[in-house]
Amino acid sequence: MDITNFILSARNQALLYGDYATYHRQLAKKVHNCRKRLNIVSKNRGKFIKKGQVTAEQVAENHEFLHLQILTAERAWAHAMRFKAVHSTDAAGIAGRTRSHIISRLDKGARAAEHLVQVLSDTATSGAKDTDILEARAYASMIRGATQFEKQSWEPCLRSYATARIIYSALATLVKEDIFKDLLSDTIDPSIRYAAYQSKVPRTLAIPTIARKAFPTSDSSLVDQINKLAPDLLKQTGSDAQRGQVGAPNAPQTITWRSREVNIEDAAIALALASADTAVAQLAEKLASSEVILPKEMAAAYDGVLIASQDAADATKRAIDELREEGVSQNDPRIQSLQITRTAVNYRMISWRIGRNRVLSGEHDGALLDSAPNTTRKSKKDATSQKPQVESPGRKIYRLKEKVVLYDSTLQSLDSIKDLPGVAADEGLLEQLDATTKYFHALKYLSIARSHSLTNQSINALALTKQAFDECVQSAAFFSKHGASSSESSPHNIEIRPSEIQFLHNLLKGELQRCRAIVEIDNLREKTKAAAASSTNISLVQRLFEYPAEGVDLNNLVDYPPKVEAIPVKPLFFDVAWNYIDYPGKVPADVPDASSHQAQPAQPQKKGWFGNLPAFAAEKRPQRTVSLCVFISSLLCFCVLALALGLGLGLGVGRPRYKTLATGFARSDSAPPRVREYVFEMTQAAAAPDGFRKPMILVNGQSPGPLIEANVGDTVRVHVRNRMRGNASTSVHWHGINQLRTTWMDGVAGVSQCGIPPGRDFTYEFQVQDQRGTYWWHAHLSVQYSDGAYGPIVIHDPEEMVPETDDEKIVIVSDLYHTYGSVLLKSYLNPSSKWVPFESGVEPLPDNILLNGLNTYDCGVNSTTYPPPASPSPDALPLPPNCTTSGQQLYTTRVRAGQRVRLRLINASSFLSYWFSVDNHTLSIVELDGVEIEPLPARGVYLNLGQRVSVILTANQTAGDYYMRASLPQTCFLPYAPYSSAGLEAAEYAVRGVLSYEGGDGDDGGGGGDSDGSANAPAKPIGSAGNTTNPYGVENNGVRGDVWEGCDDMPFDMPVPMRRQPAVNVSESNMHYIEYMFRQAQDVNRIFINKTAYSPLPNNATLWKAVEQQFTASEANSYNSWDFGLNQQVLLIPDADRGSQIVINSRDAMEHPWHLHGHTFQIVGWGSGLFGSAPGSTTWNLDNPMRRDTVTVPAFSHVVLRFAADNPGVWALHCHVAWHMEGGMFLSLAERPADLVELVGKMDPATRRLSQSFCGAGASLDDQAFGAYAGDDRPAA
Repeated sequence: MDITNFILSARNQALLYGDYATYHRQLAKKVHNCRKRLNIVSKNRGKFIKKGQVTAEQVAENHEFLHLQILTAERAWAHAMRFKAVHSTDAAGIAGRTRSHIISRLDKGARAAEHLVQVLSDTATSGAKDTDILEARAYASMIRGATQFEKQSWEPCLRSYATARIIYSALATLVKEDIFKDLLSDTIDPSIRYAAYQSKVPRTLAIPTIARKAFPTSDSSLVDQINKLAPDLLKQTGSDAQRGQVGAPNAPQTITWRSREVNIEDAAIALALASADTAVAQLAEKLASSEVILPKEMAAAYDGVLIASQDAADATKRAIDELREEGVSQNDPRIQSLQITRTAVNYRMISWRIGRNRVLSGEHDGALLDSAPNTTRKSKKDATSQKPQVESPGRKIYRLKEKVVLYDSTLQSLDSIKDLPGVAADEGLLEQLDATTKYFHALKYLSIARSHSLTNQSINALALTKQAFDECVQSAAFFSKHGASSSESSPHNIEIRPSEIQFLHNLLKGELQRCRAIVEIDNLREKTKAAAASSTNISLVQRLFEYPAEGVDLNNLVDYPPKVEAIPVKPLFFDVAWNYIDYPGKVPADVPDASSHQAQPAQPQKKGWFGNLPAFAAEKRPQRTVSLCVFISSLLCFCVLALALGLGLGLGVGRPRYKTLATGFARSDSAPPRVREYVFEMTQAAAAPDGFRKPMILVNGQSPGPLIEANVGDTVRVHVRNRMRGNASTSVHWHGINQLRTTWMDGVAGVSQCGIPPGRDFTYEFQVQDQRGTYWWHAHLSVQYSDGAYGPIVIHDPEEMVPETDDEKIVIVSDLYHTYGSVLLKSYLNPSSKWVPFESGVEPLPDNILLNGLNTYDCGVNSTTYPPPASPSPDALPLPPNCTTSGQQLYTTRVRAGQRVRLRLINASSFLSYWFSVDNHTLSIVELDGVEIEPLPARGVYLNLGQRVSVILTANQTAGDYYMRASLPQTCFLPYAPYSSAGLEAAEYAVRGVLSYEGGDGDDGGGGGDSDGSANAPAKPIGSAGNTTNPYGVENNGVRGDVWEGCDDMPFDMPVPMRRQPAVNVSESNMHYIEYMFRQAQDVNRIFINKTAYSPLPNNATLWKAVEQQFTASEANSYNSWDFGLNQQVLLIPDADRGSQIVINSRDAMEHPWHLHGHTFQIVGWGSGLFGSAPGSTTWNLDNPMRRDTVTVPAFSHVVLRFAADNPGVWALHCHVAWHMEGGMFLSLAERPADLVELVGKMDPATRRLSQSFCGAGASLDDQAFGAYAGDDRPAA
C-alpha cells in the first residue's frame, strides 16, 4: 500500500513550489475527486448527508477508500499547519482561539489516522500486511504527537513521537531509500528533542536513547512487530547505560580549539562529531585507494564529512538556543563552552568545504591549465590507448570559469570564518586566514589571466599574472615561517602545505616571464605592421587628384619597380552598339543593291600587319538597326531581370534604408495630436541578409521591419496581419512604450493577450504619453524576433532635452542564427542540445552579427551551432546554394564634414551584447532608453539586449571612410559556452559598417560603399579602432581584473537625467524581493525566480485570469501564484498612492538584462552579493536616480528598482535573453488589480472579444517551426 511514500511525495511536491495554503487547497481538490471516483460525493445543491466511516471491506474492495482516509487526515493536518504558519509571526504568538482551532484540526487528523489503523488491523478482511499496519500506526502517532505538542502535553507528546521514530527506524531497515530517514531528521527528531527539553530530560541523552526509553513497551503486539524487523532496536546494552550519553562507541567527550579544551555535554553534538570522525576516516581511506579517478568522485567522497559536520554545527546552535530560551546568561560557563564548540565545529565544516572545492579544481588546486576536471570515467586500458583531444578555446575558457567560481566560493568561506565567535581577537589565526586568502586570490587571478590570454588580450593577461605572483609571494612569506600541521597524504582541507605554495610560486614565475614575452612579441608585430603599412602607401602620381593636406612625400613619387595594372578603357559594348542603333544625328549608311555589288570590279586586297585578309573581310554587309527607345527599354528590362534574379538567389528580403528621420514626417509643436497608422503583414520566407539563406519572419517583406514615427501625444495604430504558414501564432510588443491604461495592447503572448492565429488580424492602438526618444518593436511569442521580426520606433518631441543635430540615423545591431529559432529552442530545452550533446542549458551561439540587417559571411564556414545535414533529403527540390557572395555587403551611411549626427542605437539581439564605437571619433551619449541625460563623452557605449542609446557624432575627421564597430565583449559570454561559433570566429566577434564622408565611395543603406565597386568587398577605412579598455574613465568591478570589459552598464550613478526626478516613496505592500538561479529540473536546465520556473499559460493570458482573481494584499509575497498555476509567478502591487520597489538578486555568474513592461523604473540601489547580506553592501542614489526600462544585473549582485504605481495592468518582468525567457526567467506584476478590473470593464467590447477569441486557437512551440527546417532548409509549401 506504500502509505508513507503516498503521503510524503505529495507533501514534498506541493511544498517545493508553494506553502501550506497551496497544499491544503490541493488536498481539498484531491478529496473531492476521490469521492467522485467512489461515487459518494454530495450532489450539487443537494442536501448534505454525513457518510459512514471507511470499513475494512471497502478497503479490500477498492484501495481508493484507503487513499480517502489518508487524504482526510492529511488535509486536516495541512489546515492546522496553514493557520500556524500565518500566525507564527504575530507579536503575541499563537494563543487563544487560534491555538484551539489548530488543536481541533490536528485532533481531527489524528482520529482519522487512528481509524485507518483500526481498519487495517483487521488483516483477514482488509488484506493489509504487517508493514502497512506499522506505517499507518507511525503516521497516526506522528499526527497525535503534533496535537499533543500544540497542547503542550510534553510526556504524551514524547511517547507518541518515540513510537513513530521506533517504527520508522525499523521500517528503514527494509528499504534502501532515505524516505524514512528524511522524515526522522526533518520532523520527528526535532520534536523529540524539544519535548525532552520541556520534560527536563538530561541533554546528555541522545535522541535514539530518549526514544527507546519513551517507547510504550507495554504494547506487546507492537513490540513483537518491531522485534521481527529490527531485533536490536529496542535493546539497551550495558555500554549504553554506562555511557549514558551516546549510542556510538567513539563519541568524543571533549573538543579542542586553538589549545583550549572544553567538555561536550550535549549528546547530539557528540554523536555528530563521532559521525564526522568516522566520515573523515572513510574519506582518507577512499582517497588513498586507486578506485577514485575523477575529481567529481573525489569531491563526492567529501559529502559524508560535510553532512556530519553540518549536523554537529546545527546541534551546537540548537543547544545554545535552548539555553538562551531558559534565560541562561551569556557569561554562563555552559554558554561559553558551547560558543567555543560552535567555533571549532564550524571551522572544521568550512575547512572540509574548502577541501572539496580544492579537489574539484583539479591537481595542484587547478594551477595547471589542463588540470580541469574530467567528465567521463575510462578504464586504464582506454586511458593509455586513447589520444588526448585538443580542446577549443571556448571549452578551455568554460573550464576556467568553473575554477573561478570554485575560488570565489572558497574565498567566501574564508571570509565567513572571520565572523565566528572569538576569531576576530585571534591575531595568529587572522594572519593565517589572510595568507590562505592570498593563495586562493593568486589562483583566481591566474585563471582569469589565462582566459584573457586565450582571447588574445595579452596585456590584461600580463597584469593579472603579475597580480597573482605578488599575492603568491606574500602568501609564501607566511607559510615559509609557520608551515602546515597536516601531512602530505592527508585529505585536502583549509591547510596549505609548503610544497603546494612552492609549486604555485614557481609556476607563476614562469608564467609571468611567458606573458612578458608574448606582450613584447605583440608589440614587435604592431611595429612591423605599422612599418609595412607606411611602406605600402599609394604613390604621389596616383593621388594627383587629391590635395596633399599632410604635405608631399618626395620619397614616394611613383611605384618602382613598375607593376602591370589594368587601365580603364571604353567598353567594347558601345562600339558594337553604334553599328546597330540609329542614334540621333547619325547619318544612315547607304545599302548597295546586289546587282551593283556584283558589277563592281574586284579590288586588290590590302596587306597589313596580319598579311592578306580573306575576301569576306572586305565585304560590306548591310547593317541592322533598332530604335534607341527599344534598345534602352531592353536594357532596362535586362537590368531589372538581373536584379530580381540576384535577389532571388541572394538576399531575398527587402532592406530598409533608414537614412534620416526628417523625410515625410511632420514634427511641430503647434500641430495637434493625430493618428499614425501602419500596416504590418507578417510572413515567412527564405532570405539571406548576410548571403546565407535561412528561414526568416519578415514584416512587409523586410527585416528589420518598418520604422514607426510619432509625436508625443499621437495615437499609434498598427494593423498586424498574420500571414505566416502552418499554425504559427504571433504577437507584437512595443518595447519601452509604457502603454498607459492600455495594458491589453502590450503585445506579450500569454500575458496581455493570446497569440494572433495565422490568417487572423489584430489592431494595436495606443497613445504615446510623456515619452520621447528611441524605442523598438518586436515579436513577443517564443523566440520569433530572433528570426527577423523587429523594427525601430522613434518618438519626436520639440522639447526633447538633447543637443541640436544636423542629421539623425538609426543603427540596429542584431545577432543572426542560420537556423530557425524554434528549431534551436526545441534543442535548447532538451537534456542535451545539438551543439553541446554532453550538457544541458547551453545557449546557442549566433552564426553572425548584422548592422541594420546587413553583413558579409564566409561561405566556406559551416555553423557549429546547428550544422547543416551532410546530405539533403532525397525528396528535396533543387534549390540555389545556401550561401552566395552575391548581395553580401556592409551597411554604409554618409555624412557631411562638420555635421553633428545623432545615431539612434538599438540592440535587437537574442543573446549577445555589444560595444559600439566609430573609428577615430568620440561619441557624446545623450539618451538611454528614452531618457535624456547630461551629455557624456566616451570612446563608445555598451548596449545590452533590448537597450537603446542615442549618441552624437561630430564629423570632424579627415574625409574618408571609417568603420562603425559593434564588437562582442567576449568574456561576457565565452566563459559560459563550452563551444565556439565558427561564424563569429570568422567575423572576429564583431560587425562593421562604414561611415563615409561626403565625397567618398559610400552609399547610404546599401550598395556596399566599396572603393572598387564590387558588391561584397570590404571598405578601405583610414581610421583605426580605439582603445575600449576603460571607456567611461572609471574602474569596473574586480571580478574581471579591474578592467572594463563591457559586460555591465556604465556605473548607475554616472548618467544624470536631464528631467530631474527624486526617488519615489514606496509602501511595504508594494515591495518585493526576488532571486534567480539556474537549476536542473528533470534533466533540463531551467531558470528559477524564487521557486518558480515560468511557462506561459497554454490557452489563456494572465490578464484575463487576473481580472477574475480575488487578490489578497496580505498574501502579496514573492512566492504567491494565486490561482494561476505552479509555473506562474504574479506579484501584487496593490497600493495606488505609493511607489513600488523590486529587489533583483543574482545567484548566477552571468550578467542578465532585465526588462520591465509598463514602466520606466528608477535604479535607486545596487551592490555585490545578495541584498541585505552585509551592512553597507548596497549603494543608494535617491536624489535623481537614473531611469531606464532595461537594466543589466551584474553577476552575483543585486539591483533595487523603483517606479510609481500609476499604471494599472499586468506587466511582464523578465530577462531579455530570448533563451533565458523561454527557460523560465519571467514573472508578472499585477498592478492595482481593483483599478484593473474597472479599466478592463471600460475596454472596447469588440477588441476584447477578438483578443479573447485567440485563446485556444494558437499553436504549440513545435508548430512554430518553419516548414521542416530541422534537417531541410526548404520553405514550407
